[in-house]
Parts: sequence; structure tokens; C-alpha cells
Amino acid sequence: MSEILMRVELHNPEQGREVLLKRALPWVGEQLHQGRPLVAEFRLLDDAITEAQRGYLHGVVLTEISLYGRANGGAPFPMKVWKEYFRERLLPDRRLTSVNPITGKKSRRRVRVSTEDLGVRRLAQYIDEVIAIAADELGVVVSEPMPPHLRPQRRQKKFETVDQDTGEILQPPSLAEAQP
Repeated sequence: MSEILMRVELHNPEQGREVLLKRALPWVGEQLHQGRPLVAEFRLLDDAITEAQRGYLHGVVLTEISLYGRANGGAPFPMKVWKEYFRERLLPDRRLTSVNPITGKKSRRRVRVSTEDLGVRRLAQYIDEVIAIAADELGVVVSEPMPPHLRPQRRQKKFETVDQDTGEILQPPSLAEAQP
């Protein structure tokens, strides 16, 4: 029996083409041949990093804080309490203005900001802030640092240097120096 879900990661055009042609299209054909309707969804890989970041936040950082962090006279608190404490402390609520369609009156209410609302970079920053507070105020040093693959890479700007005399496109100095 074939799998009912196929997940692939595409990292560059060549690898993406090969994976789609050799794995994805045959799988799609088999599912459709068996009468199973499909939906295709493509999203940025950053979403997968965010899921892994959440796993690290809950599975490592907040778990260690709940095990070893003591506040309020040495009382332990469960992970959910710490999660809410840090969310409230580091992610202030937003104000949402809405109009009542029947009366036409405007009203404002506070909207809770969640870690689910954060992007990859902001979630990495949030995790760093939680770890710093845990170390400074609770004396908890997270034993497992955030893996480098969970930190978003800064996208390098693609720039070209053009020789004004010849019109030749030159490589950035760091790349030119690395080549023999």
C-alpha cells in the first residue's frame, strides 16, 4: 500500500526538478490512478524551521525551566505556567479596533499575541530572550544550545560590481579571493 502523504524539500532548481520528476509526479500519478483526489501545496521551508524552533522551545527550553527554575520562594511551576509568563512578558498584547455592524459603534479589545504569530527570525529572537531571562533571573542555564539550523540565515544581497571601463561584471572581493 502506498503512502497517503508525500513531503519533499526542494533546495535548488536542479534538485527540485529531479525530485519532482522522479518522485513526486509518479506518486501523484499513482494516487490519481487509484481514484484518490489530491491537493498540492507549496510553502517556504522557513515554516519547517519554525516548527522545529517550537519543538526546541517547548521540548528543551521551557522543559528545563520548569524542572530547574524556582521563583516565588522556591516553588516549582509547570511548563504551561512558564510558557504563559514569558509570552505575556515578552509579547505584549495588541489592540484591535472593530466596528459593530448593527450599531456602527467602534470598540477596542486586547488581542493576545502568540508565538504562533511570530516568523522564523522573531521566534529565534524570542527563544534567545527566554534563555537570557532564565539564566539571569532564575539561574537556569539551558544545557542544549539552539542548533544552528534553527537560526535563520541572513540572506546575502546579490550584488554585482561592474568595471566602469570595460562593462565586465566583477565578483565580490570575498569570492574572487577564494578562487585560485
